[in-house]
Amino acid sequence: MNRDEPTTAERPGLGRHVPLWRALRVRPRLAAAIAFGLAVFGAITLAHVLDTSARTLIGWNAGALFYLGLAWHEMRGVDDARLIQERAVAQDEGRTTILLLVVLAAAAVMLAVGTQLSQMKDVDEEQRVWHFALAGCTVLSSWFFTQVLFSLHYAHDFYLARHRGKPDPLEFPGTKDPGYTDFFHFACVIGAAAQTADIQFHGRSLRPVGTVHCVLSFFFNAMLLAMSINVAAGLLT
Repeated sequence: MNRDEPTTAERPGLGRHVPLWRALRVRPRLAAAIAFGLAVFGAITLAHVLDTSARTLIGWNAGALFYLGLAWHEMRGVDDARLIQERAVAQDEGRTTILLLVVLAAAAVMLAVGTQLSQMKDVDEEQRVWHFALAGCTVLSSWFFTQVLFSLHYAHDFYLARHRGKPDPLEFPGTKDPGYTDFFHFACVIGAAAQTADIQFHGRSLRPVGTVHCVLSFFFNAMLLAMSINVAAGLLT
């Protein structure tokens, strides 16, 4: 192995695995959102109402919306490169663990949404509206939750690379010190189109993250298409 080559822990991008509790310890907003979502799920379960998939989706939506509110408060108007870099260094530990958590959670939510959609044909019109509304809200909250987490991942890896004296892993035309809004724009473009636009990957370090992001975007778009087909089929029948 070349001694000059950075170790896994030093590379931006995927980094190394750490226990989930350590990854969440430096991300109190995400930890609080997970706790809130679990509390909502537990309360509905104790009330013995709704089926398991509906409880799961309501708990997920509660946690995701709670996190989006906290993240918006953290990210709004923050374009100070020094502040973003300080946050990146503080939250360096567990980047891969959090990314894997997002992927697994998104997959579980898609499965639960699929269950809700499959039940629509066996219920009356009022319940059908409920199933569709819950599925639609879940897809939207999951999409925004995913884009925000990926935008934070891109932002922190970008400034971690600078902190370590490495080349910038993303190229922002006309912008030397991108802020959170720039990274959110980049994440939303991939999330909506499963491809990049004006902002480009520069080097290989963040490409694996971008690949995972594109694959998730494909499945989200497929889920939206499935929901549209279900609505059209319901209108025709």
